[in-house]
Amino acid sequence: MADAVGSVYSTCADPCRSMQTPNRKGPLFQPARAPSRSTAPMTASSTSNVTSANSMLFARALRSSDRVLVPINEGAMQGDAERPSFYCVHSVSGAAGTDFLNIARRLDRTVNFFGLQAPPKLMQDPDFGSSIEGLADHYLKALVKFQPEGPLMIGGYCIGAIIALDMAKKLRAMGREVGPVIAIDGAPENIEVLSGWHPRYWAEMARNVPRWLLHADLMRSRSLHSLIWSLSKHAIAIGKGAMGLKRTEKLGGGYAIDRIMDLSLYPPTQRSFINRLFSALFSYNPEAYPGEVVVYEAKVAPLLYVPQIGRSWRKIAPRAEIVGIVGTHIGIMHDPYVCSLADDLRTRIDRFFAASFE
Repeated sequence: MADAVGSVYSTCADPCRSMQTPNRKGPLFQPARAPSRSTAPMTASSTSNVTSANSMLFARALRSSDRVLVPINEGAMQGDAERPSFYCVHSVSGAAGTDFLNIARRLDRTVNFFGLQAPPKLMQDPDFGSSIEGLADHYLKALVKFQPEGPLMIGGYCIGAIIALDMAKKLRAMGREVGPVIAIDGAPENIEVLSGWHPRYWAEMARNVPRWLLHADLMRSRSLHSLIWSLSKHAIAIGKGAMGLKRTEKLGGGYAIDRIMDLSLYPPTQRSFINRLFSALFSYNPEAYPGEVVVYEAKVAPLLYVPQIGRSWRKIAPRAEIVGIVGTHIGIMHDPYVCSLADDLRTRIDRFFAASFE
């Protein structure tokens, strides 16, 4: 595995510090239409310390909204064609708002950051989100309409990384120039990795304990409720493992996400979408991908489970580069850990577009 970006974590004195934009000849691309400042993405939670110009992005979208692309930072909202754009697919929640706020703000003065969200209007459709390929097709149509020509760089967080992979495969088949797929701590299932009984798996789990004690979200929050929920979750996972089941696999067949994610925070329509999408993850069989993939893997795993993100990607993408980021799956998207991720991502985006327009 590649060295982690930063030692423990980077400290950003000014999260939105000024970054000089390299000189380029002409615009990087000309969108088919500029994003509207009145667009509000659906988000799962509220946030603080948001600029007044961005605050409207994080109100819950109208149920009638069918928008896929959402401008997350100021550059994207202004439609600055002189800057490269990065398109990032939502996590399992379907939201493209607060998950991406911190990283988008750090890229604001050099990169236009767009989130791809599951349109709230379509979440009400019981078939929407039932397959990775179907979501990739829907998002791809919206992306190509928005940017009909020029190089593209896409990625995704959590399950969004798998959707982005399928989109990249289809874009390449269309003849589009596609940069490295950015996979932020997410990997396809149905890939043979280390068994939970393999000695190396147990060794990796043991090495994770000190990091978990220092950096885990649970240990940082010191919440009794979180502690009880986490312990019960791990106890059930151990029991399922003893029966040869995956930690999210149900006894009667199928998969359920409620043992690793608290769905009570979401409205019923969104909960249904989350469960459909989570089930779709286990029905998706990824093909080998010949292009570049940059995998940002959280170096702090759950206490009794090793996700094996990097190992999974190496199985299907020979050109995958694994970059370890100190923090948990959730923590790497927030302070203080997100600085390392954002700094490395900025460099890769600039490198790709500089080479594309030489």
